[in-house]
Amino acid sequence: MKKKNHFLVLSHYTGIKKRGILFLFFLLAHTVSAQYADTMTYHIKAQLAGVFNQTNTTKSYLANNGLQYNMSKERTSINWNGSWIYGKQNGGITNNDFSSIFDYNFFHKNKHGYVWGFAAYDKSYSLKIIDRVQAGAGLGYKLVDTKVLLLDLSDGIIYENSDLDQSADMTVRDIETFRNSVRLKYTFNYSTVLVLHGSNYWQQSVETRDDYIIKCYNTLNIKVRKWLSISVVMNYNKINVTQRENFLLTYGLTFDKTF
Repeated sequence: MKKKNHFLVLSHYTGIKKRGILFLFFLLAHTVSAQYADTMTYHIKAQLAGVFNQTNTTKSYLANNGLQYNMSKERTSINWNGSWIYGKQNGGITNNDFSSIFDYNFFHKNKHGYVWGFAAYDKSYSLKIIDRVQAGAGLGYKLVDTKVLLLDLSDGIIYENSDLDQSADMTVRDIETFRNSVRLKYTFNYSTVLVLHGSNYWQQSVETRDDYIIKCYNTLNIKVRKWLSISVVMNYNKINVTQRENFLLTYGLTFDKTF
């Protein structure tokens, strides 16, 4: 009975921490956006992509949809990214993955170095993540910043609390740890028609060497209008401790507007 009570207390405590991080995330987003509402430049991007395949014996499809919202001024940038990936094969679900990421950046007066804050929430059927919350802060630097090429490297410490699906493997354990998060971000513009963009993360646990996460998001956009592009989207995710990974390559349209 004592073990059961202890488990209930621990579960309740973990739930409070998750809700607290999410509350701070939304409070910070609301406060910052309200403070700079009259001086910001706004940018919104919507991505609709997918793959469909049907043969005599197989039918499968995958939808990869995303929405990005950015507010920026001279020395600050606020970004929100949301995505939903849903797929089926022969009537069975292969993907039902949701991600929401918020970050706030404050730049040095030279506009190359900056301080960042970060919060994210994930659910993933394919990676067997019931809930994952991450939050942290760090430093970044724009190694190259021209009209043709942007190359941005950042590093920081984040806290993670993950509730993992144990139904397929009872040896899987939930994760609560601090990670060193390294991100390489790039944008390559060729004649304003072809745009290659990527954000790639390595998140290593500071406690366990074998506990690391790889997250890669890369897109190739071919502009047909100033606000419309044909897109090829690549997603790759890996959680090493559970040996779960996915690789997705989809095609579609991207709508892009600055105002």
